[in-house]
Amino acid sequence: MNELRGIIPILVTPFDSEGRVDEDGLRRVARFELDGGAHGIGVGGFASEAYKLTDQERIRCAEVVAAEVDGQVPLIIGIAPGSTEAAIEQAHIYANLKPAALMTLPPNTMNLDEAALVEHYMALGNTAEVPIMVQQSPQIQGYAHCQLSTESLAQIARHAPNVRYFKIEGPGSARRIRALSERVDNNSIALFGGVGGLMLREELEAGAAGLLPGAGFNELFLDVWAGWEADDLERVDVILSRVAPLVDAVSAHGHEFSLHARKHLLKRAGIIAHTTVRRPTVRPDLQALDALTHLVDELGLRIGSLKRD
Repeated sequence: MNELRGIIPILVTPFDSEGRVDEDGLRRVARFELDGGAHGIGVGGFASEAYKLTDQERIRCAEVVAAEVDGQVPLIIGIAPGSTEAAIEQAHIYANLKPAALMTLPPNTMNLDEAALVEHYMALGNTAEVPIMVQQSPQIQGYAHCQLSTESLAQIARHAPNVRYFKIEGPGSARRIRALSERVDNNSIALFGGVGGLMLREELEAGAAGLLPGAGFNELFLDVWAGWEADDLERVDVILSRVAPLVDAVSAHGHEFSLHARKHLLKRAGIIAHTTVRRPTVRPDLQALDALTHLVDELGLRIGSLKRD
């Protein structure tokens, strides 16, 4: 039986005004999501700006979050190793934090054929001491050429029993989730969507076991999940219709803007001290951020009702 299921937010990494990791802010973000009822917590993903962190910072952020979570819910840790050997070493290091899964991006520096990436994941899955989540994120330009076919993903699942999870996001996510769901044992393999919940309804219909969104307003996705689990599709559709403008405002305008948007809301709520996004990044549209603030207030979300500076 898989440990991961439901709504599992990937935390942002707060920075101070000089771009240094703010550990206290990270603890507060983790606590905010835990208090909101998240089914699990993730760190080290794209939403965490992990691609902008040093190796030492990635490890430290995972340690901070693991200590804050303290076994209350399952923990996902993201890794992006450039080689199979590095992946195995990182899996060994992070195993000490007892993650429910290591969300693992494929090596992306070279244009490798599918066979090489399949071999990579099978070697990792058959060596790692903790479960592996294969992450497929073709919406991120640097990983577009690393997308594996359904048959390749199914081959990994068949030959590496410790690969127990797949995060399938980006264009055609629901179609890809359905195709993989039909080729694996859904009692031992769980599939998840992402990209802020843009395609959540379609992904759930296709067989997703949950969503790995960013931080900030996950009570709405938790309500959707509760409706889905209760087979109350009318409730699901009502909530999704209500949340759609907010999801679009945060997640439909590129990943870097979504970082600014989430940190804008977290700063306004007093959860983090600075809205710093590490460079290089986009220049956020201030009018769009202002419109986002109004949307949050209209929806009556927790992040809009907390004490502000």
